Amino acid sequence: MKYKIINLLKCMVLALFIPVSLFASVDKTSLSEDDMWDRIIEFDWKSSDSEPIVNIFSSKASINLNDFYYVDILGHYSQVQQLMYWSNGIEYPKITHYLDVYLNDESSYTINIEEFVDDGFIKGDDWSNVDANDFLQEMIKGSKENNKERIKNGYKTVTDLSWHIKPKFNENLGYVFYSLVVQFDDGSETYNSTAMVLGRKGYTDITFLFKENIADLMPGEIDKVVKNFKYNSGVQYSDFKSGDKVAAYGVGALVAGSLGIKGLAKTGALAVIAAFAKKLWFIILLPFVFLFRLASRNKNKEQ
Repeated sequence: MKYKIINLLKCMVLALFIPVSLFASVDKTSLSEDDMWDRIIEFDWKSSDSEPIVNIFSSKASINLNDFYYVDILGHYSQVQQLMYWSNGIEYPKITHYLDVYLNDESSYTINIEEFVDDGFIKGDDWSNVDANDFLQEMIKGSKENNKERIKNGYKTVTDLSWHIKPKFNENLGYVFYSLVVQFDDGSETYNSTAMVLGRKGYTDITFLFKENIADLMPGEIDKVVKNFKYNSGVQYSDFKSGDKVAAYGVGALVAGSLGIKGLAKTGALAVIAAFAKKLWFIILLPFVFLFRLASRNKNKEQ
């Protein structure tokens, strides 16, 4: 018995050092939407009414949701991965948290949070190199290549992209963000907005997805989310000190990489290209779960 306990403890310690993505298992079996729906509702959803503080362990940060009307929270990594696959037809292994944020009983938006990228402190001295129009053209080219994978998996393809909000750098709050309008071949469209929250040792990528009816409200909502996303004391952007590790790229290259553009990557050499390799898919579809949010909200409130 003693040796079984020792071996169990060894396995538990080892698990702390193995990347969480190794434990993710995405079921790619073809299911009806009703079957997916039934399984999603049984996921480990948390309610901001009962658990308003969400710890983002990989970022050494947390989000305080007390100021929000209501949020459905999914932090179980394997379930987040399954939801993202069912919604997009491709995998997003870097996404660790999924949040449904309600503005009221009728309107809501989705947040996807990625694991922390510890490339070092990111300076803003290359921001003048950002050309939003050039970025857009590069993205349109990239989406055509990505469409091949979407077609193969039976998902709708991207037909056009435009700016909702061009890239902006808020140095005081320590984040950079942009917002895209994505149009699909079935005539539908969604908005992809990304805020990269900077810390002392790297950044956290937060993606917002929403419909046109709340597009005008989202710049304020993005600010609200970022202000309530707090790195722990000592690892905030303002905690930078001389001698700290500095990233091989700047904020401008960070935006380019997050959009799947290699144009500015050359300014940061190979380190930047490696860091941005994860961004093959810079467009995320609005999950069909968007339709059941009110049901999910009532379900959580009854628990």
